[in-house]
Amino acid sequence: YTLVLSDGMGSGYEASSQSKAVVDMLESFLESGFDKDMAVDLVNSVLVLKSSDDTTCTIDMTVIDLFNGRTEFVKIGAAPTYIKKGDKVDIIRAATLPAGILPGIDAELAHRVVEAGDMVIMVTDGVIDSFAGDDPGDRQLMRFIQQMEIMNPQQVADSILAEANSRCGGKPCDDLTVLAAKVWRKLK
Repeated sequence: YTLVLSDGMGSGYEASSQSKAVVDMLESFLESGFDKDMAVDLVNSVLVLKSSDDTTCTIDMTVIDLFNGRTEFVKIGAAPTYIKKGDKVDIIRAATLPAGILPGIDAELAHRVVEAGDMVIMVTDGVIDSFAGDDPGDRQLMRFIQQMEIMNPQQVADSILAEANSRCGGKPCDDLTVLAAKVWRKLK
């Protein structure tokens, strides 16, 4: 199972269309049988070729093996990803440049195992920035997620988005995107 989030340079319509194009390309390459590494390399190559248009985007991909729960996180210039395990939260961070800047891609990979009941929460940097205050935004968001008792991933995403928007005074200075997915054990 693959979750993908991309954040285009800037905000508004142009950033949205860049992000959509990256996600669409990744989806097409993966559905065509390319492995995730080759798909990411191909997307980066396309963005580099269009570099005169400032078409840099983050790529944040979570690939979950539904049989054993092994999860790989591919982060290219992306904001942290959170794994909520009950009342504990694990943060997956990376310090890489966005796609489309250099011909060779510098992806950071992390591996974890997710289990039934765990939730993966992916956000764009606008969400992190909106949570910033006395403490860095990623830590404040971690505490916010930790205190949540909501079990439904859509409600979790909506709650984080509403909190981020309210911390911006209802006028976000950057795009805000939240993607939440929960792992359930299939009953036979």
